[in-house]
Amino acid sequence: METRNVAVCDRFGNRLKTYPITLEKRANGPGNDEFAVAALEWAKRDKLVPAVELDHLTVKVPAVLKLWR
Repeated sequence: METRNVAVCDRFGNRLKTYPITLEKRANGPGNDEFAVAALEWAKRDKLVPAVELDHLTVKVPAVLKLWR
């Protein structure tokens, strides 16, 4: 499983809420778009904004950092 903290933002880029999204790990790994869709689904379930504003939400998915030792 891979977990990322995905920020859901309003149309102006202000962070409204950060969701810890966990997706199943695969050979290619889950893509940023999969994390974004999952975070937007949670925002819709939580009624983070009125329904008319859902189309204006954006997400910020952090890059995966690989640390080498």
